[in-house]
Amino acid sequence: MKKVILVTGASSGLGLATATALAAQGHTVYGTSRDIKRIKDVTFNPVEMDVTDDASVNAAVDRIVKAEGKIDVLVNNAGNGITGPLYAMPVELAKKQFEVNFFGVVRVCSAVLPGMIEKKQGLVINISSLAGLFGLPYQGLYSA
Repeated sequence: MKKVILVTGASSGLGLATATALAAQGHTVYGTSRDIKRIKDVTFNPVEMDVTDDASVNAAVDRIVKAEGKIDVLVNNAGNGITGPLYAMPVELAKKQFEVNFFGVVRVCSAVLPGMIEKKQGLVINISSLAGLFGLPYQGLYSA
């Protein structure tokens, strides 16, 4: 059954691969990036979304729901990492990373889940890392 799928962080890596594979299976896929110019020559629908910005998230979700009537599946994939010894990392960098990797997931879920709850169906997939289960050298912020 064809689904409407939203994949965050679809400009590269796992997000790009996921969005491309799901589109190849016949699903209607919307892949996001905070810089839409980074998504080129793809088989899915590119959407500008900055997971650190409420207005951007809400606008993107509203656009998809207006076009499709629903979002069946949300794949939270957007993320970033900062490398270096924890004691040397500026707090501002830590805040930026948490804004994407943690609060971004909360923000996008908060925008998508009410529609899924209303329809009494939906699936949320959160892409994470084994680094969240055990610390890695010079990856303290990412592991947190």
